Amino acid sequence: MMAPLVSVENLSISFRVDGAVVTPVQGVSFALESGKTLGLVGESGSGKSITTKALIRLLPGNGRLSGDARIHYRTREGRIVEVEKLTDRSREIRRLRGGEIGMIFQEPMASFSPVYTIGNQIIETIRLHRRLGKREARAFAIEMLAKVGLSNPGIRVDQYPHELSGGMRQRAMIALALSAGPRLLIADEPTTALDVTIQAQVLDLMRGLRDELGMAI
Repeated sequence: MMAPLVSVENLSISFRVDGAVVTPVQGVSFALESGKTLGLVGESGSGKSITTKALIRLLPGNGRLSGDARIHYRTREGRIVEVEKLTDRSREIRRLRGGEIGMIFQEPMASFSPVYTIGNQIIETIRLHRRLGKREARAFAIEMLAKVGLSNPGIRVDQYPHELSGGMRQRAMIALALSAGPRLLIADEPTTALDVTIQAQVLDLMRGLRDELGMAI
């Protein structure tokens, strides 16, 4: 059996709200291997999103992990990172976010800045994690937009988020999440607000990319 890419043990997350402590996530444990997909299922408000965000320390300011929670991630080099011990702004967690671990958020319109083109935002991520020059990063961004099935990627790269349809923005969000070559992709309800046909296309796309790139989802 392969060593897990990420393992979570006894994860509990608490929030202090109006002087009271609320613990929506209690005692969650799971493990995920490379090339595999794991689904978290639960009703709205049950803690799915904050569970996944805990993997990259993106909890709100009033959120706290329980003292005995363990979140261990195995890097490309084989090191085990004890994520629960990192601070939200540590150098290690910044390297993991977007680099080793990519994330597709529920609403891509809220994830992209409206004042920069899709291409600018993907290129910024590529240059941060892949150390490419501007020209090479732009070419790679266009390549990623083509990989996720966006038509006319050479044109889309210079468009703003509001110029794309919901399905196009979701594909662009996937391209952004994959642009640094992550080994783990966190998909937080990636088909929310899309029609049924586009939902199926996005899920098929993610399965295909998982198999092609060998990443976990």
